[in-house]
Amino acid sequence: MLFQVKDFAGDTGAIAAILRAHDATAKVTGDAVAGQIDVSAQLTSGQVVTALHEAGYEAVRVSEPRQIHVSGGSTCCGSCS
Repeated sequence: MLFQVKDFAGDTGAIAAILRAHDATAKVTGDAVAGQIDVSAQLTSGQVVTALHEAGYEAVRVSEPRQIHVSGGSTCCGSCS
């Protein structure tokens, strides 16, 4: 799950520790430039946002990027030229 975190300074260790208090297997990778974290955990997006909010972070879920496909592929919507 991808989240936008306000004032994220790239300290994924601190955020991982917060989430591991709720799910010991949580994994976090971050992009400080984009202000985003990618979370792999057995938590819902709401639980992640709540845990981060309680720790002083403002976070919102970012929709996952759509997969790029080749026209005519199984995910083709027909709008490519």
